[in-house]
Amino acid sequence: MMSMRKSFFWLVAAAFLALAFPPDCPAPLVWRPGEGWTYEKGGTTSAKTPQEQLELGKTYQSQKDYDSAIVAYRRLIRRWPTAYATQEARLHLGECLSALGFHYKASLEYQDLIEKHPNSEFLETALQREFEIGNLFLSGEKHRVWRLQIFSGYDKAVEIFERIVKTAPYSKLGPEAQLRLGMVYEKLKQYPEAVMAYEKLVERYPQDPLAETAQFAMGVAYEKQAGSADYDATSANKAVTAFQDFLIRYPKSDRVPDVEKHLVSLKQEQGRGLFHIGEFYEKQGNAKAAAIYYNEVIAQNPHSPWGVAAQQKVARPTPVSKDTSFKYTPFKSSTEEP
Repeated sequence: MMSMRKSFFWLVAAAFLALAFPPDCPAPLVWRPGEGWTYEKGGTTSAKTPQEQLELGKTYQSQKDYDSAIVAYRRLIRRWPTAYATQEARLHLGECLSALGFHYKASLEYQDLIEKHPNSEFLETALQREFEIGNLFLSGEKHRVWRLQIFSGYDKAVEIFERIVKTAPYSKLGPEAQLRLGMVYEKLKQYPEAVMAYEKLVERYPQDPLAETAQFAMGVAYEKQAGSADYDATSANKAVTAFQDFLIRYPKSDRVPDVEKHLVSLKQEQGRGLFHIGEFYEKQGNAKAAAIYYNEVIAQNPHSPWGVAAQQKVARPTPVSKDTSFKYTPFKSSTEEP
């Protein structure tokens, strides 16, 4: 009995000493009112004031311990959302995420800074950083999910540039973001969307130097759409119109020689497309419809290879008989001879 009492006494004494003099050891899980349970790496990512919390995060960041810095910055944002230090914490949080390759997550932090602190001194910096991330994705940077950086970033580039245009349309980055939005759509081969992006730049920022670039890009996008499948007369005509508008708006531009080359190529493409349509009707035995298209080729460019070929077709004394083996040949090259 005495042995049991002594054992109980020493057990109570040990418990008392443990509670009275706790060892200085890290606690990875910490509960705080208003926060709940949070993980603290080594129990060292928490401070008593917003400014101290910010300095703690900056210390980890300077040591390239980005994981700890992220925890520290996020704790500041969560505990003191209205503190002045929170603005800088959001900026540095984005930097740490980018340093680990999580560029899209970083862009969301920059966007939070822009939207939640519209008068912040860090606003322009956040816009610039978000724009740079959009450029990364535009240039082919992969989107990282977990630790895998294998997903295309083009859709993220679209999202980022659209956010910049919507959030700060008349900032110095507004026209740049609008132009790059069109460039991303071109990479995705979504030419109608690319044209719309370029058109919006020309309409919204007509005096900006990038309006000239957008007008030229609009014609190129239409031209790509015209050549992306079988001959597309509508897109080819719109490309011609876009390039002609360019010559009217920017007659002294350095791009004028390139525009003229594009127009020559498009004229050839238009001639070939119309010639094939006429040839199709001719093979079907519809000489009247064929003659309409041949004459249109001649009217547009009589001295081109396709114009000469059309004149030869029209000059024939007798129409070609119906040939059911005829197959439509899609356009491949604007310099190909008939």
